[in-house]
Amino acid sequence: MTAIEVHFLTGRCSATSHHDRMEAEWPPHGARLYSAMVATWADADVPDESERAALEWLEALPPPRITAPEAVPRGVVSHFVPVNDVGVMALPGGRTKKERNLTFPADRLKKERHFPSVTLVEPQISGPSGEQAPTLPRVGLATPVTFAWDDSAPSAVAEALDGILGRVTRLGHSSSLVSCRLREEVLPATHTPGGGTLMLRWVRPGQLAALEEEHQRHQAIRPRSLPFRGVRYSELEPQGVDAADPARPSTAGDWIVFELEPRHRRMPMTRTVEVARVLRQSILRHVPDPLPEGVSGHLPDGTPTGSPHIAFLALPNVGHEHGDGRIMGLAVTLPQDLDEVARNAALRGIGLWERERGDQPLCLTMGGGRVVEMRRRQPPFALVSLRPPVWARSSRWWASVTPVALPTHPGCLNRGSATARAKAWARAEEAVAKSCEHVGLPRPADVQVSLVAHCVGARPANDYPVFRQGRGAAGGVVRRLVHASIEFAKPVRGPLMLGSGRFVGLGLMRPVVRAVGDSPAVSEGSNDG
Repeated sequence: MTAIEVHFLTGRCSATSHHDRMEAEWPPHGARLYSAMVATWADADVPDESERAALEWLEALPPPRITAPEAVPRGVVSHFVPVNDVGVMALPGGRTKKERNLTFPADRLKKERHFPSVTLVEPQISGPSGEQAPTLPRVGLATPVTFAWDDSAPSAVAEALDGILGRVTRLGHSSSLVSCRLREEVLPATHTPGGGTLMLRWVRPGQLAALEEEHQRHQAIRPRSLPFRGVRYSELEPQGVDAADPARPSTAGDWIVFELEPRHRRMPMTRTVEVARVLRQSILRHVPDPLPEGVSGHLPDGTPTGSPHIAFLALPNVGHEHGDGRIMGLAVTLPQDLDEVARNAALRGIGLWERERGDQPLCLTMGGGRVVEMRRRQPPFALVSLRPPVWARSSRWWASVTPVALPTHPGCLNRGSATARAKAWARAEEAVAKSCEHVGLPRPADVQVSLVAHCVGARPANDYPVFRQGRGAAGGVVRRLVHASIEFAKPVRGPLMLGSGRFVGLGLMRPVVRAVGDSPAVSEGSNDG
């Protein structure tokens, strides 16, 4: 194995996303690390040939696995920075004139600049019984990023790479101070190449020569672009070295996240099914026929498919003391067992929709003609509600955020004799337990159902519109909605959606922390204002 470890010495990374100058890049892309190493090598008075050979060995490797802590975006503000006079720099004696002009900064032009950055946060690690340690902002040497390959570097190459890494001082902006070195042992990856929805940059053979050619063109003065090849990555939950692999439901997989524009974050979460169905229709309109069953969720004859297919979710502002149940964003989930034809069709449809809109936000036309605007986002997410780990981290305890649509009707829950009501509630609990088994999870150790949400900020089940499923003469079967709190014997990893409405946003579960002697309760912070 070959692994490169990068410590962000200030606990902050300032690196601009290559496709959005107002967004920060996280995790740092492998191509950025490689370019930093090349710049360090070329900065020597006489670049070492053995180090050049080591860089050429590195560029021929496949995309690395990446281990990175969670990062929280910082607010982006405008800075006005004096610019260099390129014309003066190009003249004989221009550098002397430039240095003299530095003594008169008030006379120099200033250009508006932005420096997006993130603050590194220590990841939550599941304990042996599934409990979660509190998330604390810990910075500095406690939060390294690693890039790892299965290939072992020859000793001469390893020595040369370690020499280059020891001289790398920054990754991204000059304020992103780093300390780099080779490592032999690393924690399990949080990002793995090959099949996810997160696009990161890596290099290809000949990268060093391409960078040298680019430098001859721009001479560190003209605008430049970094050669790269895009690689799709999947995000995984951070795990400790000895952590057991938790069970995963068939609903787990990659998310494509859309953030609602600020002025459109007024919809209550009770409109989850409505907005999920509009999102589904909007995407399906851009997927070429014939629709794969993994996208439509139906067989050619119109009957529901039994194979994994994509789901559409609303992501509400819940789980903390200021949670108010407003929908902050939406997500399209690509199950881990979704076939490549359906996966590519869904991604292509979203891409066509975005291309059609150009630089404008994507639009959802709701009932009554109201338009809701949104944009697709990639990590890091400023809004806590949009962060997949919030919904996916492993836990033994889960609580419903949106009510579960029971696949079988339990009977009257709030009418009739005490005995009849008790039997109806027991049937509801059994239906939730079977819903867990239906998505590939072990039977829960305990299930509690109610009409009131167990998650702070979530709305009661009776606040939701009637949910009908199917195409019967009466408009479909009415499904009973209940909230559920579930305890498993062993940790389970999400995302987890349960019940008959799980493909349109109902039954969305959230991992919760169980305090000693207390019932499960969500204890997540939030900046979802």
